[in-house]
Amino acid sequence: MTTGTLTAREPSAMAPRYRAHPWQEWSTWVLPVGTLGALALWLWSLGDVRLDDTGGWGLLSALPVSWYAAFALTVLVYLWALISRRPVSHLLVAPQVLLVAILFATTALVYDVPRYPWTYKHIGVVEYLLANGGVDRSIDIYHNFPGFFVLVAGLHRLTGIPVQDLAQWAQPTLALIAAAAVYWLIGGLSTSRRVRYGGVLLYTLGDWIGQNYFAPQALAFPVALLVLGGLLRSVPPGAEGLRFARLAARFPRAAEADLPRPSRFWRTRSATVLLVLGFVYVAVSHPLSPLLLLAQSTLVCILLRPVRPWLPVVFLAIEEAWLLQAWPFLNSTYDLFDFGFHNVSPPQVAVADPLPGYTVALWAAPLLMAVVALLTGWSVLAAAGWRGRASRMVVPLGMAAVPLVLILGQPYGNEGIFRAYLFALPWMAFVIALQLFDEVPAWTPERRLLAGLAVVAVATLTLPANFAGEMSYRVAASDVTADVWFEEETPDGSVLLPFASSYPLRATQHYADHLPPATEGVEGLTDLPGFSAAATDEAVLRQFTHDACDTRAGSGPVYLALGPSAEDNVRLFGTVRLYVYRAYERAIAEDPSFTRVFEDGETVLYQCRG
Repeated sequence: MTTGTLTAREPSAMAPRYRAHPWQEWSTWVLPVGTLGALALWLWSLGDVRLDDTGGWGLLSALPVSWYAAFALTVLVYLWALISRRPVSHLLVAPQVLLVAILFATTALVYDVPRYPWTYKHIGVVEYLLANGGVDRSIDIYHNFPGFFVLVAGLHRLTGIPVQDLAQWAQPTLALIAAAAVYWLIGGLSTSRRVRYGGVLLYTLGDWIGQNYFAPQALAFPVALLVLGGLLRSVPPGAEGLRFARLAARFPRAAEADLPRPSRFWRTRSATVLLVLGFVYVAVSHPLSPLLLLAQSTLVCILLRPVRPWLPVVFLAIEEAWLLQAWPFLNSTYDLFDFGFHNVSPPQVAVADPLPGYTVALWAAPLLMAVVALLTGWSVLAAAGWRGRASRMVVPLGMAAVPLVLILGQPYGNEGIFRAYLFALPWMAFVIALQLFDEVPAWTPERRLLAGLAVVAVATLTLPANFAGEMSYRVAASDVTADVWFEEETPDGSVLLPFASSYPLRATQHYADHLPPATEGVEGLTDLPGFSAAATDEAVLRQFTHDACDTRAGSGPVYLALGPSAEDNVRLFGTVRLYVYRAYERAIAEDPSFTRVFEDGETVLYQCRG
């Protein structure tokens, strides 16, 4: 049995034609005026953010009503443009950019230094490259996958912008790049702007993972989407549809108006070179992303008929060649394979008596993922009852399943489930958008209500999912200054012992000269065995700190770091009663065995082992 070929009808044949009526003329101004109003509200709200009110609900308790109004208005204007009868234009870029700014640029504008303590180890790698002109593969995994850091170092040399400033604005910038990449990817599955922008909206609201910060995977991810989007566009005319006859017969393909059209450019050699270069960047920048891209590219070539189905073989050769360079370090440092369903377990957070709201807010992220999964399931079931629509589910569902299957072989520090969700999210967003925003069915009140409820549910959950952890995510400038002083002024082999692990470390070119080693995670006092028992009394806690200083690895001096990150940890997780911690701070300051060597604002470094 042959699959046959179906060509898409012209959009005018199936898409509803919009006719303007006098009473509808006001709708022309809803999108631009609404977006400008939301922008004004957001800019106004920034001056009213009260960071001292950050608590169990994270930044949500510090944001003014005007900020929430700006967010709600942006989402509603965006949604209105998608479900109205008016044709969708590229004016939707404006609310998309504003939505990204509200979600990801707010912290860049109100925080003094880059968000997330783990950002600073990436800053340190760039500073090392700038100072030394090359990598040292023996230091850490970043030197074995340096693509992102080399790119940032080049950007710094080209523009003169300090690396810390680049990190400060990385999240909104990379979130915009990812949104553009999702729009591009969905364009390989649908030509409908309504579906494409709807998918981008769902992706942006569903992306709570926080992987769009100053990190290698933040750029590797959209580059991977660009490669996949190009591969989807390389199917030649007459070869559209599923590859295998039996599969094509099981899922017949209808001639829908928004089916993607063949692209001449993406079948050329120049396009092939671009796809290969894209994979090269991903391969040299991140250990996990190229494996996911390789698997998804292979699936595209199995299910569809791109003009160069052998590209995954080239990708595999590139990946093997690069892994051979990094293999000595990887094999000696990490457990590369660990199969089992336990890999989908997320990281655990130890709390004793957390601030009100924190435990509830923690459920927002898994609930958001569950809502996205349920909407995807509903969309698949709805498509199954629509003649010819089920065939359009095969590729995106297969692509969404690939990351989860790979994670079963490597937990990636128990962050694997989050990476799997992130790589599946663009495909799930397309599946949902195709059912919610497709122009073929009539825009009934019930359909508009369903689309509105879905978007509002995801938008509501994304706020606590993104901002509930800000007491751990926000970094004090004085803590950064203390870390820089420690790395630049203390002898090689010195050890930094922060009270809590949510502390900015390794922010300078000298990070590899100090302990703990760059291949190990940051371990604070609160992470050490016996801390909970010692935390009930300041005298016991002080003795516990003495013992921790004496038993740190290495023979160099040990420096205890106390400051805003320690107090925020105490307040958020309730690991120590606040009055006990205050007494502990005073006792450390008065103890002659702790020598104060640095102070900036509320941050103090004590040398506790010579």
